[in-house]
Amino acid sequence: MQATSISEHEEELLVDEDDQKFLPIAAIYGPNGSGKSTVLEALVFLISVVMRPINILKNNKDNKIKSTTQSIPFKFNESSLESPSEFELFFRTLNAEYRYNLKIKKNIIVYESLHKQNINGVRPSKIFIRDSSTGKIEVGKLLKSLEKTDVAETMPFLAYVKILKEIDVINDVIDWFERCELINFGNPFHESTVILFKNQKVQNIMSKMLQEMDNDILGFRFEVDDKENDAEVFTKHIINNNEYELKLEEESSGTIKLFAFLPLVIRVLINGGLIVIDEMDAKLHPKLIRYIVELFSKRKSNPRKAQLIFTSHDLTTMKKEIFRRDEIWFVAKDNTQSSRLYSLVEFKDKEGNGVRKDATFDKQYLEGRYGADPYLLCCLNWEAEL
Repeated sequence: MQATSISEHEEELLVDEDDQKFLPIAAIYGPNGSGKSTVLEALVFLISVVMRPINILKNNKDNKIKSTTQSIPFKFNESSLESPSEFELFFRTLNAEYRYNLKIKKNIIVYESLHKQNINGVRPSKIFIRDSSTGKIEVGKLLKSLEKTDVAETMPFLAYVKILKEIDVINDVIDWFERCELINFGNPFHESTVILFKNQKVQNIMSKMLQEMDNDILGFRFEVDDKENDAEVFTKHIINNNEYELKLEEESSGTIKLFAFLPLVIRVLINGGLIVIDEMDAKLHPKLIRYIVELFSKRKSNPRKAQLIFTSHDLTTMKKEIFRRDEIWFVAKDNTQSSRLYSLVEFKDKEGNGVRKDATFDKQYLEGRYGADPYLLCCLNWEAEL
C-alpha cells in the first residue's frame, strides 16, 4: 500500500506528515484458484490470532473474525509442512510506524516481535522479542513496567500484554488491529445490521449512498429485537405514488450484499482504518464497484485516510481512469503451484519494458501480457487443436 513514484492520480494519494505517500486502494486480480483469497486470508489469520484472546475476554461474539487459529502450511512442499508459517506486517498509526512479526506452527507461537519507529524517526526501537528456542521474552524500555512475562505458548504476547495492563504503545497497536474490517460473506449480516440500527449517522450516509447508486430503494426501517441485540430490515419503495415495503431477504442478492457490507465501508470511512473484501464484484454491477472504489480514492469522502483491499474478476474497472498501476495487483501460480503476488507497475515484458500508464490494462490482461491471464486463450485455441 506504499505508493511508488509514478505520476498518475497523485491527488488521490494518502500523504502523511513525513511526506510518505500511501495508496487508498489495492485491487487484486487473477484466475480462479490462483491464490487471491489466500492473500487476504493470511492477513485475516494474523489479525485473528492477535485479536481472538482479547475479544473472548470482552465477551465479544467475534462476528467479524472467522479465521482458524491454526496456520495451514503449503501442502505441495514437504519442508513447508514441517516449518512454521511466517508473517510480517508493517502498519502506521497517527503516532508511529510498527513492524510486527509472527512465526506460528499449528497453534504454537514459535517467534514473535514488535518494533516501533516514530514518524520522522531514524531508527526503530524494540518493544519486545519472543523466541521459543531460547524460552525468553526480551522487552524494550516501553514495557519495563511489566511485572512478569509468563505467557502460554499459544497466546500472542501482544494480546497478553493488552489483557494484562494498559500500556500506551500496546493500546496504539491494538487499536489499529481493531479498526480493520474483515468481511466474511458467510455471515457478515449481523454486525452490519447492528451498526445500522444503532448509529443514526451511518443510517443517513447509507440512505444517501443508496440514492446516489440510482437504486430504487428510497429508505429503510428496522424492527428491533432488544433481547437478541439485533433488528430486521425493511426496504421502502414508491410505485405509482404508493409506498411498499419488502423484507430485506426478499430483495435481490446484490441488494442484500450492499446492506451486508456498506455499513462496514461507512464505518471505516468515518473512523479510518483498513477494510478487506474478498470478491467484492460478486453480485454487484460494475458501476457500483466503481462507486465504492471512488469513495476511497476521493479525499472528500475519505478524509480519515481509510484503505480498501479487495479481490475481483471485474475487468470493466481495470482502467487507467480508475486505478494507478501500483494499485492493480495480480496473483499467479508458478510451476510449483506456489502463488506469487506482484503489481502492474512492477511488471516487465521479455524485453524489460514496463507497462505504460496510458495502456489499456483490461485488454492487455485478457491478452495474457501480464502473466495472470485466466486461461481464456487456451479455450480460444481449442478449435485449432481439434
